[in-house]
Amino acid sequence: MAPQHVTTILLAEFDIDQGSVLTHQYPTNITSDNHVLAELMLPDGAHLRPADWTIFFLNRAKPAPWNGNKALTDNTENPLLYVLNLVRTNHDASIRRGAAVKAMAICTTHQYLHVYKPVLLLALENYFRDPTVEVLKTLYESVNSMELNPPDLSPYERIILRSSDNKELFVEKFEVASGTGAGGTDDAPAKVDGLGIVVGQTPLKGKDGTTTTTSSAGALPATAPSSSTATMTAMTKNRDCQFYETKVMYDGIKIPIRVPLSINPEEVGEFSLIKLITTFSPASPSPNPHPYHAHLDSNGPNTHPIMLLMNALLTEKRIIFLGNGHPAGDVANFVLAACALGSGSGGVLRGFPERAYPYTNLAGIDHLLTCKGFIAGVTNQLFEDRTAWWDILCNIDTGKITVSKDITPMPASSQNSGFYDDTRPLGLFNAGPSNQAGGKYDNGDNEFMADILNSIQAHYGEMVIRAKFQEYVARFVQLASLYEEQTEGQTSIGLSRTNTPESAKYLGTGLVFTDESSRSREIAANASRIEGWRATTSYTYLQEDHKAWLSSRSINCMDVKRVISLLKLAKTLSPQEVSSLFRGFLQNIATDEQIIEFLSSLPLSQGGLFYIAYGFFHPSANVRNDTVAFFNRLNQHPTGRVYIKSLNKFERNTYERLAREYALQEENSIKQHHFARLSDSAGSISSAST
Repeated sequence: MAPQHVTTILLAEFDIDQGSVLTHQYPTNITSDNHVLAELMLPDGAHLRPADWTIFFLNRAKPAPWNGNKALTDNTENPLLYVLNLVRTNHDASIRRGAAVKAMAICTTHQYLHVYKPVLLLALENYFRDPTVEVLKTLYESVNSMELNPPDLSPYERIILRSSDNKELFVEKFEVASGTGAGGTDDAPAKVDGLGIVVGQTPLKGKDGTTTTTSSAGALPATAPSSSTATMTAMTKNRDCQFYETKVMYDGIKIPIRVPLSINPEEVGEFSLIKLITTFSPASPSPNPHPYHAHLDSNGPNTHPIMLLMNALLTEKRIIFLGNGHPAGDVANFVLAACALGSGSGGVLRGFPERAYPYTNLAGIDHLLTCKGFIAGVTNQLFEDRTAWWDILCNIDTGKITVSKDITPMPASSQNSGFYDDTRPLGLFNAGPSNQAGGKYDNGDNEFMADILNSIQAHYGEMVIRAKFQEYVARFVQLASLYEEQTEGQTSIGLSRTNTPESAKYLGTGLVFTDESSRSREIAANASRIEGWRATTSYTYLQEDHKAWLSSRSINCMDVKRVISLLKLAKTLSPQEVSSLFRGFLQNIATDEQIIEFLSSLPLSQGGLFYIAYGFFHPSANVRNDTVAFFNRLNQHPTGRVYIKSLNKFERNTYERLAREYALQEENSIKQHHFARLSDSAGSISSAST
């Protein structure tokens, strides 16, 4: 049975006598609450503009786990549905009220529902000309006949893909998906393009235990490219590997569809994180006027508005985005961007879409208020006056974020009389008098936001900004894990010596701090919002996800992110420690899955293998040799080759020189070994003859 891309087509229209009416649900009904659904499809003020796009969700179920999007459809009885809705107003003086307002919506389990916009636009146009259910049937059949067989990328592969614009990444995956080649690494070239050096003696192991054989170290003659290599080269030139390209045939028109491959599980539709940030970042920041709230004001009165919103998302506060008189699509995009913000660009935490209402109105207020920590978009000014309905209100017209006067106050133990100048002492983490100085709210948030705003002003792209927030939320989780270890003696959301006992050989687990004072100060500054987050659904989901990840991870003996952080602070490491780390890479990162997991911690947009290449210049010959051997292994892997090619010229030339020396040393060692064996054999024969 062909996969069902779209489950239902909806059609609503405005009747001058009955109001908003849900006219059709094809092929079957998905809800009996027709009035609320019709109100969502025909948002407030829709008759005042020619067209409006909006998004809402149905069947709010538990979202996908960390390791992929497929679980979104695992619950076949009640899948989480993303609804893309288009409403149009056609003015016609011959009908009552002078205009016809109709809306058509596609219900799908695909997060990338925005790809259906062109075909939905054509279908609604057809419905205005021929208002029959046959139009919905044609749309339904056309979309579900679309060929959709994208490459099967793991979460780590998606991380790598979204951090680079390199068109060669995972091109072999397209070959497998399209059935045009074997898709293995047997035909992979043995040389780094442009370097002409031979790599690797250690076979690369796959998940099934098979190995990719390579030639022995030494010069290999140049060979003509294989047919599969030529095919991959042609595919690379003609395809953007960030997308899977297909088409929908609708009404005789071939509509191209580009499915994004690097989206994270909590990223839904099209949105702009940059627009969210710039809208709510004041040109001249001023102290927050509201009383201090421990969950929200992580940087005291000078907490940046975006950080206040981030804290509200993490601690599951009720959030409303208000756009009075705006198209519903505007507030919906802000809600989707907020979900990505709080979840770490959709790649760290989950549970945000299930409490998101990209667009809602007064007809759905009863259901909205039953949802804990909702994130909603509205266009009705009445919501601003009802402060009991929300905790945080973000006005997209004024760019102002308001904390409700009716927000649930913190317990006395979590705040100190509501004044900003409290030191908020936390005995366990007090680091002496320096901790009580002006840096008592110094948790790095303001510096982080300064970096974000500078990056936006420098015209960095959307994916770069998302990557920064993904790293920020990942660091927050690591900090919370450290907080749990210190306060409770164990953690259920991070790596520790309990779940990674061999990590002691590779300098432990967790975040790296410059000194003990900064460590204690940062934990103390974040303690309140960590406690607030630990009472939320996203924290519970993370516990489940982390437990599943521990049982499925490929690298289970070291904390790779910690090791990379330590190498960035190489001055703090002794030669023996550096040697143990590089030897650890060589001993524990060998399979295809391990290499991908390792490379995912080294985004190409942040230098890739730059810090690992430091090993080429280490005074110790053992470190240099281990680095070369490890790079040789990476070069056997198609993604590893892309990383090696991204090194700067100086590092690549150094790799070429050291790799040749390493190959020559191994060749001489083999010759000496054979000569010694021959000498021993000759001596034995001579002794026997005498």
